[in-house]
Amino acid sequence: MARAPEAEDQLVENMKSLGFTATDAKAYLALVKNSPATGYELATRSGVPRSAIYGVLKRLEALGLVNPIQDKPVRYVPLAPERLHHLLSTRFRRSLDELKGGLEHLAGQRKQAVTWTVHGYSAMLEQAEGLIVNAKSSVYASMWGREAQRLASQLLDAQQRGVKVVLFSFNALDPELGQVLSYEIDESELESYWQHKVILVADQQRALVGGAEDIDNNRAVVTDEPALVEMAVSNLVLDITLLGQRKELDVSEVVTHLTKMLAPVEELAHMLES
Repeated sequence: MARAPEAEDQLVENMKSLGFTATDAKAYLALVKNSPATGYELATRSGVPRSAIYGVLKRLEALGLVNPIQDKPVRYVPLAPERLHHLLSTRFRRSLDELKGGLEHLAGQRKQAVTWTVHGYSAMLEQAEGLIVNAKSSVYASMWGREAQRLASQLLDAQQRGVKVVLFSFNALDPELGQVLSYEIDESELESYWQHKVILVADQQRALVGGAEDIDNNRAVVTDEPALVEMAVSNLVLDITLLGQRKELDVSEVVTHLTKMLAPVEELAHMLES
């Protein structure tokens, strides 16, 4: 069954976001639906003008997305979708690696802490995903059930990589997502009193803090500023400690690991008293 026009429009937008032109995308999609095909047939089926179709096909052939298989007239076949995915994944991964290396070279050895504002709910989730995906040793977070489910794939993958994942929440969370410390309060009841918020600390070096409301003007910040990361950690320690006291849970191992980066207040106070 043919895909709905709206679905094909979305595929065109997807390909445009990867650097293709709209005419590139339309020609490739038309060829995926019906191939082999001549340039004339493709122009008719794709909506790409006949005056432009051969230039488009030449460009797609150079990119490896189509291949001519006959002569008189020339007919074209598309690169299979699964092979296209592999091709683009390889190219973009290589380009991203080269970009990362080049930017790091330009930046030099001196690193400066950065804090930036994240606008919108989707952007906040993307930043959270990035922190989790790039975590090397630990992810500690305070979040609602809705956000935990939307980040479930990244949290599960992190655990598969050996990353320690600890989640505090006032809502019930899926225990498969990590070590869960929760009050298990129904989310809908809590929404009558509080807005969704998130605190996420990766490797005790980077943090995401702010709103988690599913609205366009949601605001959060991402930072690797040590003082702000320490404040995020302190907030997590307080929430987890209070949970342990109220529910009579042993949270000492979690708190001890989190407080490694904080000032040893109890030890310092004891030194002053002695």
